[in-house]
Amino acid sequence: MSAVRELDVSNLPDAVLDSRSLVWWGTIVMTVVETMVFAISVGGYFYLRNLASAWPPPRIGPPALTAATVNLGILLVSVIPAVLLDRAGKKRDARKIKIYLAANLVLGTAFLVLRYWEFKALHCMWNQSAYASIQWTILGLHTTNLLTSLAETAIVLIYVMTKPIEDHQFLDARLDGVFWYFIVLTWLPLYVVVFLVPRLG
Repeated sequence: MSAVRELDVSNLPDAVLDSRSLVWWGTIVMTVVETMVFAISVGGYFYLRNLASAWPPPRIGPPALTAATVNLGILLVSVIPAVLLDRAGKKRDARKIKIYLAANLVLGTAFLVLRYWEFKALHCMWNQSAYASIQWTILGLHTTNLLTSLAETAIVLIYVMTKPIEDHQFLDARLDGVFWYFIVLTWLPLYVVVFLVPRLG
């Protein structure tokens, strides 16, 4: 009878802060799914544009750019605390995590407030036409992701401000930064589709 080999795993960490974590992969898979949702909506946009005789309809006209462009600037600036938050989580720096989570929340909230003016800049309501519906759908989908990310940021910030930080919260902080990358990267092409493509006629 052969001897049973034993493996000592007592020195393994309770939590990991990178791709060895299942939560990490859950976040990545979620972003892939959400990216496909955006791709389908953009595909629908260009399908409808191809069928339309005028895009946008003459009574609506192209969207205004001021609020959307200012908001794009805010979103690009918000990448800085997201990157720093990711690094602080990796280094397990509790003080910096609190600072960068708060910065993310402030910039993200500013972006969300200006999103209201982006909807107004479309010059249409969602039920006016196929053009209006797809514009509102794309902007609405991104806003849903934005609200989810801000809620997560607020929850993690409240937790780390009120309780001792453990390894799991360092991972949460890193993933908060990673999800914000997704918010930014998806908005870049969507900004072009929603606000610039209608100006091409």
